[in-house]
Amino acid sequence: MSPYRRILLIMTKAQANAALDRAMALAAASGASLHVLGIHEPGELRLRHELPTPPLPCVSFVHFSTALKALLDEQPARGARPGFEAVETSDPRDLVPACIARYAPDLVIKDCSGCSLIDQRARTSLDQVLLHGSEVPLMFVPANAPAMPASVLVAVDVSHASPLNDALVMAGQQLATQCQGPLNLLSAYDLPIAMLANPDLAGPWADEVRESLQLPFDALADAHGIAHNHRFFSEGAPLRVIKSHIAALGADVVVVGAVQARRWAKLIGDTTERLVSHAPCSILTIRPAPGS
Repeated sequence: MSPYRRILLIMTKAQANAALDRAMALAAASGASLHVLGIHEPGELRLRHELPTPPLPCVSFVHFSTALKALLDEQPARGARPGFEAVETSDPRDLVPACIARYAPDLVIKDCSGCSLIDQRARTSLDQVLLHGSEVPLMFVPANAPAMPASVLVAVDVSHASPLNDALVMAGQQLATQCQGPLNLLSAYDLPIAMLANPDLAGPWADEVRESLQLPFDALADAHGIAHNHRFFSEGAPLRVIKSHIAALGADVVVVGAVQARRWAKLIGDTTERLVSHAPCSILTIRPAPGS
């Protein structure tokens, strides 16, 4: 797979963290250029917008920008020095997508701060703006993550045919190539409640459901050259199955799709949102192509 060419790191605090280490390690391994975008969200900025003249940068923003630039200058040289830009905004939805589009990265990286269920539903936090607005692969990195991942897990949904599954596998392979680590492929499926309630009577139908999903899973794995000992097809709730395989395989990154939640999932967040909220490892999210 081709290496990354441009990596964008988003930082909201002028402090060294695992996301910074990850971005610098991947940029060095792939030869990519690294650009750091500092996002500052001062509480008083909304009131300043009501003034007839453009507001001056607040003191906290100047301190944030200066401290973040100094932090980047202190980092050990691993190739070209990262580019840097700091902006302030009271609403990330107005600014962040445009910044990402302007830089046109192959990968966006941010620390994994987690967000409440209220933020998930309102989709107003920076994490939610990124998760539902970034058109390029987006990696959330928790505090305890290593600089360079050693193992990648790709979680797909084969219950319906979708180009997103191929995009997930290719993104996982691209990352695994840079990390020089193994890639594992996982598909979790849930049986209908009626089958679970009476497994003796529903046994033959349950077997048909499993087979109908196993076939496209194996076809996907075959198409991308995934070895049989790196394929995992498991029954159970997706979130539980993914977390159990992350632990069992020692995965440092799980690759998942970022799709619009439907029906009851809107109230509690979909699988990807809940993974990001309580990340057991780094989460690489991929959005489906428009119209797919």
